[in-house]
Amino acid sequence: MLVFPAFILSSCINAYFFNGLPLKQDNKGTLSITSDDPVFDLLEKKWVSSFYFDRGMKYKRTRLKVVSLSNLLKRYNLDINLDAILLRCADDYEGIISINDVKHYDIQVALKVELAEEDIRPDWLKPLLIVVPNHSKPPFSERFFTANINELRFVRLADYYAPLEIFGLKNISAKFGLDIFKNNCLFCHSINKVGGNKGSSLVSAFNLNLDREKQRFRDRFIEKHGASNSSQNMSQFLVKGQFDSLLAFLREVSINNT
Repeated sequence: MLVFPAFILSSCINAYFFNGLPLKQDNKGTLSITSDDPVFDLLEKKWVSSFYFDRGMKYKRTRLKVVSLSNLLKRYNLDINLDAILLRCADDYEGIISINDVKHYDIQVALKVELAEEDIRPDWLKPLLIVVPNHSKPPFSERFFTANINELRFVRLADYYAPLEIFGLKNISAKFGLDIFKNNCLFCHSINKVGGNKGSSLVSAFNLNLDREKQRFRDRFIEKHGASNSSQNMSQFLVKGQFDSLLAFLREVSINNT
């Protein structure tokens, strides 16, 4: 396989070609694929259902026109150190998914979503959309529901998470809470510039050293993300006891930032 040399476009963006397809590179060396990239026209497409998606959204009989994310990756000769895909979304939401997860769970990308007539589509539910196929059973978490994607950016997972690993967490519950935050919260709420900005900074919005603020955080979470909120039911991803671990992590972050 040959990788053709880069050339400079008028926009000062480099484009690397592999198998005749461009892979964009910005002036910081970041490689990415945008939602309008011609690669999506070349990949095999199929209509599928996803029990995983319908369960998370409380839908029935959703049909999704998908391409294989693994097949997309095969089109490019990526550096083996780039082990994750940062999913930049149109609404300040930001997801991330590892290459290992892409391969292990056969992750798909939906180019089109058709809901059952009785289901209501929230504003954010637009392609590109991460889809878990029915033969695959990954852990149930927010990271597998990323939608409205306009760019797939290739990164090193360790580099991306590094600003979250500097807190020196000593509490076991807080360490578990960090994983919960990575899998479910950072897509809307950033810490140390890691994550999306669709929601507010949780560390800034609440003083979690105070019991009354912890209760206010719980109340606010239920109000915004509880089971009664059909468009963004985050409570389904947290099993019994995990919310306390999330609180423990955010409290330690607050202490470190102070």
